[in-house]
Amino acid sequence: MAAAAAPGPCPVCKGFGFLETPQGKVVPCRCRAEDVSEARLRAAQIPERYRNCTLENYIVHKGAPASQRVAKMKAVRFVEEWKSVRYGLLFIGTVGVGKTHLATAILRRLIEECGAKGVFCDFSDLLERIKATFSPANPASADDVLAPYREAELLVLDELGAQRPTPWVQDVLYGLINTRYNRQRITIVTSNYGDTPARTGEETLEGRVGVLVRSRLHEMCVPVLIEGDDYRKKQRAWSA
Repeated sequence: MAAAAAPGPCPVCKGFGFLETPQGKVVPCRCRAEDVSEARLRAAQIPERYRNCTLENYIVHKGAPASQRVAKMKAVRFVEEWKSVRYGLLFIGTVGVGKTHLATAILRRLIEECGAKGVFCDFSDLLERIKATFSPANPASADDVLAPYREAELLVLDELGAQRPTPWVQDVLYGLINTRYNRQRITIVTSNYGDTPARTGEETLEGRVGVLVRSRLHEMCVPVLIEGDDYRKKQRAWSA
């Protein structure tokens, strides 16, 4: 089979990346803007599973709880009002209701359409990377691990509370959240844990991440509850 031909230069700018306007001003070609957007999407580290998530393909099925429709509306409004947004979002709900879908869809849309510089961070992965810095053989420090997440214009912190951190890691996590709070960076958080246990004996978000972290999140994020059944289980049932 013959190899696919490499794409040719942009037919508009002929590969130069810039255009001259009738007024004599030099501006970037659209192809260059698309390249920058693609680079920012790669830098955002969105997991492969969620790279095709959009606000449009978050489907609220007939009979689904109204909270799913409300959550989608809040996500759309967040994107529309991005330039004046002062608070992030805290998506709370059980497994499989689309929390990560909406969070990554927002991140992707803002990168592609608003030029935002954002990054995705899985909470469990973050803890493992911080723990790995304890090893003398690891040249990285906790500061090295956390630096990209402290500085990001928009951070998606996924599955907060999925693992119970040690007191030391809890302090490190608070340092990350507090730094973003002080620098007025916008954070979108997803968690399976809310402030009220869904069932007797279940833990709360505060119980999983500590009083200080939960207190900061109260000031940083608007809570968005998403109710419903596990969509992944339904998919498996439908395909069986």
